[in-house]
Amino acid sequence: MISDSYKKILVSGTILLFVGTGILPSVYGGVKGNYSGDAISSLIPDDSLLDVQYIYNITRSLSNIVYTEYDEANGEIAKGREYGSKGERKAAEILAENMTKLGLFTKLEKIENVPLAAGCSKLTHKTDILDYKLVITDKNSGIKEVVDCGPCPSKIGPHGKLFRTSYNFSYTGLKIRREHPNLSESKEDYVLIYGASYKPKSGDVTCGGIKFYLSCLKNDLKSLRKYMFHPHFKGYICFDFNNDTHDMLHPDIASVSGPLFFINGSVGRRINNSIDDFTVDFYLNQRENKSAISYNVIGQLNGTDPSKTVIVDCLYDCWWDQGTADAAIGMGIVMGIAKYFTDHNIKPKYNVKFIGFAGEEFGMRGALYYEAVHPREKIIYVIDLNQVGFKQDYPRLQLEVVANKKTFLNEIREVVERTDYVNRTGNVTDLKLSYLKIGHISDDRIFAVKRPLSCNTVCFLKGGPWLLHHRDGLGHTEGDVLKYFDPLDVAVTGEMVWNVTKYLAVDETL
Repeated sequence: MISDSYKKILVSGTILLFVGTGILPSVYGGVKGNYSGDAISSLIPDDSLLDVQYIYNITRSLSNIVYTEYDEANGEIAKGREYGSKGERKAAEILAENMTKLGLFTKLEKIENVPLAAGCSKLTHKTDILDYKLVITDKNSGIKEVVDCGPCPSKIGPHGKLFRTSYNFSYTGLKIRREHPNLSESKEDYVLIYGASYKPKSGDVTCGGIKFYLSCLKNDLKSLRKYMFHPHFKGYICFDFNNDTHDMLHPDIASVSGPLFFINGSVGRRINNSIDDFTVDFYLNQRENKSAISYNVIGQLNGTDPSKTVIVDCLYDCWWDQGTADAAIGMGIVMGIAKYFTDHNIKPKYNVKFIGFAGEEFGMRGALYYEAVHPREKIIYVIDLNQVGFKQDYPRLQLEVVANKKTFLNEIREVVERTDYVNRTGNVTDLKLSYLKIGHISDDRIFAVKRPLSCNTVCFLKGGPWLLHHRDGLGHTEGDVLKYFDPLDVAVTGEMVWNVTKYLAVDETL
């Protein structure tokens, strides 16, 4: 949470921080991570340019927020760094304190509603889940089991009322079906169960989440058309292809035809194999929040030509998980680059802003806000990081470097390839450089779309069939978690991003 000393000033929307406490030792006890104390130091390559231990410490502090800021034992929902949550605000405080310790001119910029493009003006509006539970009952033994799950709110309430977010649902003894019955056939309340329709395959370089969500939308539209007013249909249960994790669907991309619960594969398959042996109880309480509090975190290093700005950024929010790879690691690398500047007393040619953008998972809200309220700032480059620096040997992934202009991509190609990323990381991940006029599916897209002529953007994102993308499980110990932090990949990726930053913001030489 934002400390008491900040609160009076934060009402105005921004603060200036002149002193910082650094990274608190108590955050790094090694209890939740894959490494303890200084054990990670033995895994850092000797030729690492950036301070990987520092990057890891930042990553761990952000990842552990799902544990440190919520009292799950007393029923509080651990929402990680979800947009507008106290976990996200704690992350903002950690980043601001450490930016200040590095000597950056630091401020927290509060996100407000601003007149943007149609449909994007309500940046502080969101759906909050207040309480939920999913229980299955074995009809043969009478044993009840509380199921680890990820809930998704519904845009449709009981009796077909549409598109409100204050509905509460509570049902017991629901039958489980694989398909909708005919209207005249069903006399019992029921839920539908189905498996994740997308299974990543080797060589498939499309984000699994997109295919999966499109499949969910297809199911939603079918249900909306045929069964929206079905008196006995009460919601969905979707089980994952991973045994120990469940997916998490963005609360503002809610199901339009009923509440939706994601569960892990082992429980889901057990139910699906014997649907007549189980019944389901669930409740879901949700409300519309029109005043979510969130901040972009900005640390500035002044250059010799202050008329132009280079942004080096990453999202720092996540879903109800540790959010390590998506994208605490990327945020750590941004901080590591800032540290390299200050450790070596490097004076950039242009102003460099190191930014942690809030609310990327909620439609890139932090980037939308920043671009809208800085219309006169001459932003010439945006260097954006997203999901990078994590382990997955199979299926094979690829580090995607995506620029918004072909000429710009060709300009930085040699700088990127000089890192020799594939060979140095053990040849388990490909490297792909590509051009996309609208930018990647990340915060860089806002600048690529809204400032297509004046701003060059590049995004670094490890894409492809990432099996743990947006996933959580086993008390936040599985899914997108800290144990998949890869010191070697972080070192090489960080060097690559530094090389691009140096070329664009410092001396423009190879």
